[in-house]
Parts: sequence; C-alpha cells; structure tokens
Amino acid sequence: MSRKAELEATHTKTSLASEEKIHLIHSLKEQEENTQKMIDELLQFGFASNQAKIYVYLGKYGPKGASEIFNALQLPRSETYFILNLLQSKGIVSAEFSVPTKYYAIPLEQTLSILVNIEKEKINKLVQKQNDLIKLWDSIPSSTAKINKNKSEKLQMVQGVESIYSKIKNMIENSNEVISIFCSERDLAGFHHANITDMLSNTLKAKIIISPADKIPEFVDISDKKIFRCLPDSSNENQCYIIKDNDEVLCFLRNTEERSNKTFAVWSDSKSLIDSMSTLFSYSWENAKRSR
Repeated sequence: MSRKAELEATHTKTSLASEEKIHLIHSLKEQEENTQKMIDELLQFGFASNQAKIYVYLGKYGPKGASEIFNALQLPRSETYFILNLLQSKGIVSAEFSVPTKYYAIPLEQTLSILVNIEKEKINKLVQKQNDLIKLWDSIPSSTAKINKNKSEKLQMVQGVESIYSKIKNMIENSNEVISIFCSERDLAGFHHANITDMLSNTLKAKIIISPADKIPEFVDISDKKIFRCLPDSSNENQCYIIKDNDEVLCFLRNTEERSNKTFAVWSDSKSLIDSMSTLFSYSWENAKRSR
C-alpha cells in the first residue's frame, strides 16, 4: 500500500471514530434529557424529586442494593433508605429476599395506576368530609367586632397548571354574564384537555381570541364558532388572560409552555385592573379576524 493510500485510510478511520464519538455524545445527552423529563413528569404524580430519581434508576437499571443506589445517584445514605421504605409502603418498589437486599421498581403502568388511585382516594375522603367541615365551620362563633362594609380589592397568586385550571373553572361556574379569554393556541389546547372549553359551551356568553393564529385549531369542537376570533400578531404569543363578568380577572405570568409546576397566574377583583384588561380585550376583539 502506498503512503498516500495509508494516509487516506488513516484519515477515514479517524473520521469514522470522530463521527461515532459525536453520535455517542448526542445519544448520552438525549438519554440524560429524557431521564430528566421523565423525573419532571413523575413529580406531577406525587413523587418528590429524589423519589423519582430512585424509581427511574431502579426501573431502568435494577434490581439494585441500597448502597449501589446512593452511590450511583450521590444521595445521602439515610435518605435513600427512607425513600426506599416509603416507596415500598406505596407498593411501587419491592425488595428481593437476598443478602444484601435488592430493590426493584414495579412496571410504570402499574405504578401510575396505583398513584392515580391513591389521589382518587384522597379526593373521595375530602368529598365525604366536605359537609361535616361546613357544619363545623358554621358552629364556630364569628367575631362580634364591627365589620368594615367597604369592599377591599383582592389579589391572589396561583401556582401550577392544575391550580390555575381549577381557578378558571370556578370563574366559569360562577359566571352570570360573559367570559372573555385571550390565549395562544397552546393555551387553548391546555384548556381543551382540562375540559374548560366544554364548560364554555354551557355559559351564557363567551368570547375567545386566539393569538397568534389565522384560524381555529382543529381540536376545537365547540359548535358555536362565532365566539372565536383570531389575531395573527405574534407579539401576543405569551399573553393569556381571562375576564369574568367584568368583576374578576386572571392573568398568566408564564405561558403554559413552561413546566406545569413553574406556571404562575395572578387573580384579582381589582376594578381598575379589570377595566384596563377589558379595554385591551375589547380593542383586540375589534381588530381580530372572525373565525373560519
């Protein structure tokens, strides 16, 4: 083989090795991102961060002993044992009869089913106690001090998508006149999956502006399309607010593109704030395109 051919072969091997290395780095990065995404999703099912890390580790690499777990995840030894006992008590981690003891995670489908049932049971207990708590509340004497009858304006911070959606549903349920919504298509998709748009079809009146958008998304199944208008202006993409009967307003401080536990909103019954947001909505409604 000539010197030139040897150099070309060496160059080819080097290039292939570099490509394999780059591919490996990308694969490891993607694996790390997917693992973190899985951990973040499990937080919404009641896991704490380190609990989710241990569950994912056991689910993908188990069975493992406690020492292997806290060394691999760099967790305190005492916390690792505490979490393992907690996850066992919930029925989502089991221990093998071996020395040393090996722990393994039950399949994800079973785990999610168990956690959902736990939350359902909590809700059922709360529902059962609701009337008793109301009676107990009413039995406690109120202060006889003179009450200031002047209405004070209120402001409330709401954190987390579930809490925000619950607040929106409460606003719709108590609406007597009109619900006005300014949102992006992504926000509307969230409202749709949370059954908020289904509630709107039963309200007295509703107006919805989607921005930025040129037409109503296909997933919208509300029969009365006249309640929608579209505003193509992309500068509104992170704006989302809801006005109820001109006496309540809720504004997202972070769009629903953020992780659910990092989404914030502000609710208020401040007349000046509501008037300002209503004026903004009316201007946008006039300038938005009728849906098609």
